[in-house]
Amino acid sequence: MVVVWTLRERVNDKMIFFHIFYRVAFLTTALLHLCWNDLVKAVVTIVATCLSNPRQPIIQSILRLHSLVLVCFVLAFCFHAASASTQQLPLESRLDILSAQYFPRELKRLGEQFDDIQTPDGFGNITSPYRGLSFDGFYAFDPSHPRLDGIISANDLNCATSKPNALYGTRDNFGSEIRHMAASGLEKRPSIQSRSPTETFTVHRLKMKPLDMPLGFVTIHLQGSRSSKTGSSLHWSVDFPAGFHLVLDVRLEEFSKQMWNGLERLVMWADFHYNDVKMDWEFCVDDIGVDFEVQ
Repeated sequence: MVVVWTLRERVNDKMIFFHIFYRVAFLTTALLHLCWNDLVKAVVTIVATCLSNPRQPIIQSILRLHSLVLVCFVLAFCFHAASASTQQLPLESRLDILSAQYFPRELKRLGEQFDDIQTPDGFGNITSPYRGLSFDGFYAFDPSHPRLDGIISANDLNCATSKPNALYGTRDNFGSEIRHMAASGLEKRPSIQSRSPTETFTVHRLKMKPLDMPLGFVTIHLQGSRSSKTGSSLHWSVDFPAGFHLVLDVRLEEFSKQMWNGLERLVMWADFHYNDVKMDWEFCVDDIGVDFEVQ
């Protein structure tokens, strides 16, 4: 059973309490800075009155002192909850907050991880599994590598949003397999899938663009396949007109109006269109935000 939504509800609840503690601690700090002398005098007066006023019943004095101590305890708790600890790291986004605190093992920031793959001639093989996923039909590539000068356009150097590497995808990456697949009437496309049969994954976002396109237009497709039990699949596509493009930051849930969770496989491919011509096209991907769910 997937428990992601339950955990996210807990995240929201805890974040609400955290903001309450933070605001109380912030206001208390501001009050201490502005009215320190008056606050000290007020506390001393209250304590002196409780201890030295013979006309005041002892029970009432004890209750007042107890209330003062309780206020101090609550404020100390708020400061402790809102203070940074040595284990905390700076977080870049809402996705980091959700994943780093409640999915410490599952969080994968794959855009940064592609950069550790060796690309001696501009391209490099991706070991399988890589960070818990299997990449089929993709290579890691460094668009700014000297060997690719004149092969990769200067307008496509932005493929690697986290330098130096990005993913390079095309049906041509399957080489001789394409001819065998075509003869059988099947088609093989670049894909990402989980290597563990007990895990599915959620894709939150990714950055992508087609390469070097002087005319026509290119459609990049994403297709997510869920488990055979549900038999459901997801599909989303986007058209890029002729020209050179900035990398498109695709936030899947926002763009497709669907959660891309419970995936066993994510298939990606690009089609070039010009008049009656339709053919495979190259594309690049980077900064994939993904986490895993245990079924």
